[in-house]
Amino acid sequence: MPVTVDGLPENLERGAESALQIRGEKAGSVLEARRRAAQAANTLQEYLASEGYFAAIVSPELVESTDTRPRLDVSLGERFRIASIDVTGTDDLTPQAQERIRADLDTLRPGAWARTPNIEALETLLLRQLKSSGYAFAESDGIDALASRAEKTVELTYSLKPGELVRLGEMTIPEGLRTKDKAIRVLQNWDEGDLYSPEKMETLRTRVRSTGLFDGIGVDIHEQSDANGTHTVDLQLSEGKRRTIGAGVSYSTTDGAGANASWERRNLMGMADTVSVEAQYATLARHLKATYKRPNIGRYGRTLTAEAGVRDEETDAYDLKGIKVAANLSQPLNKNFTLSAGAAVDATRSTDYELRAQGINSLQDQVTLSFPLGATYDTVKDPLDPQTGNRAYLGVEPGFSFGTGVVASYTRIQGSVSTYTKVAERLVGALRLEAGSFLGDDSVPVDRKFYSGGGGTVRGYEYQSLSPKDPLGEPIGGDAMLNVSGELRWRKSERWGYVAFIDAGAAESDLSAAAENMRSAFGLGVRFYPGFGPVRLDIATPLNPRDGDEPVQLYISIGQAF
Repeated sequence: MPVTVDGLPENLERGAESALQIRGEKAGSVLEARRRAAQAANTLQEYLASEGYFAAIVSPELVESTDTRPRLDVSLGERFRIASIDVTGTDDLTPQAQERIRADLDTLRPGAWARTPNIEALETLLLRQLKSSGYAFAESDGIDALASRAEKTVELTYSLKPGELVRLGEMTIPEGLRTKDKAIRVLQNWDEGDLYSPEKMETLRTRVRSTGLFDGIGVDIHEQSDANGTHTVDLQLSEGKRRTIGAGVSYSTTDGAGANASWERRNLMGMADTVSVEAQYATLARHLKATYKRPNIGRYGRTLTAEAGVRDEETDAYDLKGIKVAANLSQPLNKNFTLSAGAAVDATRSTDYELRAQGINSLQDQVTLSFPLGATYDTVKDPLDPQTGNRAYLGVEPGFSFGTGVVASYTRIQGSVSTYTKVAERLVGALRLEAGSFLGDDSVPVDRKFYSGGGGTVRGYEYQSLSPKDPLGEPIGGDAMLNVSGELRWRKSERWGYVAFIDAGAAESDLSAAAENMRSAFGLGVRFYPGFGPVRLDIATPLNPRDGDEPVQLYISIGQAF
């Protein structure tokens, strides 16, 4: 019911308008119209009191007709300030908790306007501080506000009930789970006797959720302590489905069409372990790979990954068939930083690009032993659609290769840095820089070298085309690579978004040459969000094309470009 308000200053109009949002049919009688006007007056008076105008008077004008817009006359009066703030129930707190409470009281000091949102926010802050200090069952008995109309002030008293200081004890696990207790206990993030904190409990939930084994997760603290003076933590779990089947498609004018399928079986041996099989069939590459992952070996986060697979690749740069077996052990040092080390054996039959450069078509059989080392820093929450955060990766792969009369040693170094920032509520800026360097003998499998151009590096150019070429004009791979990409991602609605991007890059004999010979492209894209991550369609055009470069390239895939 619309009303007219007289006597309200401009700074309060928006809040009053929000408070007076009364929906309903037209009043059926004058009596009903008067009742609604009185209700609106009470609502407005409550709003003004919440802003510190405790002496405000709101008077509804007498309604004579259901067609008359009611008018509310406001006598605002003076705004009240806070005279004093007192807290009760904190005498027995630990010194650290008392110090934190005193620090929180500085957020609302005497002399401030007596606004209800600020007063209630302090109560929430005090309770949060008590819980973070180990008082898991802290409560509030309310806020006593004593107003003085003569002084135009309010005296506040917060009555807190901290309860018992809680020290964490044993973690109990439900019976009858397929997951072994050992695989769950390794997720515990406290020693018996440690003080309770909400952060510890949230970390426990996050760890359990990250296993992907449970649909329902609950954490309950016993209010009564045990004989050791600690409080039992009950973990409540409901196991989810153990199998997942997935499929996807991709297409680009440079990389061709592709389809992939995957199957995953979780908790194979009851240790939160996973076995998965992935297959891809595309214009340029086909592969079949089986992976076994065993997390939390000996301690939380230490993960063993073993894989075996076959692949077949046919690109302008090379043809390659290979069988690979690899294992990797990773360990997070904290929630964002992870180190990894591994070993791999890769048997390949590939184009000998050095002979091809001389006009001789020949294949090279090789076995390569490599020992990749990696370091990852990641603060991104959604890997398919990053909104904020940073990613950084550095990989060093020493190895040696032998076969067809050659023995070659090498070190391959590759790194990347990505950052994501919310420029506005629905606008995300994304930047990526990646670089690589190859050191050692050239007589290695052709896929150890670096290539640039195409959907994963510089959209707008043919796949691998921004790489060194042989006399026949075919890419042969470089000893260095440098790529830069920037995107502005606008989420227009729940289902649709749009992207503008610039890519630049090159692979060359060294990083200096790659920087000098970088070529760039500009493009626009559409994103469709079906609920699991974006499906992307990008169209790109070269900004400094060479003879023979196509004017437009098209890319369709799942997930953001980076």
